Amino acid sequence: MVTRYTQSEKILAALSYFSVFFAPIIFPILVWILAGKPVSTHAKKSLLFHLLSYILIIISSVLLGFTGSVTSQALYIVLMILAVLGAFGSIYFVIYNLLLGIKILLKDNS
Repeated sequence: MVTRYTQSEKILAALSYFSVFFAPIIFPILVWILAGKPVSTHAKKSLLFHLLSYILIIISSVLLGFTGSVTSQALYIVLMILAVLGAFGSIYFVIYNLLLGIKILLKDNS
């Protein structure tokens, strides 16, 4: 089944993904509650990806905080690797949100 979007639905769905830069939690929740079915599905997905990005940032920050009190060189290296992986994961989700928003805007309804 192919979902057809109006221009305003495409823009609202894309803005849900792009909101990672201006209202990452609030905007997708509002769109999820107020919009119709095809747009609310994109809002839920974007909210999930926004939350995953922030969770990875928090975990990376906590791991970096622990590196200062670690006396073992091996544990220090493991914590740094995990923190860097979390930071890269967060960047991945931001870029993925941008790609999904662009994909929706470029989607052809014909």
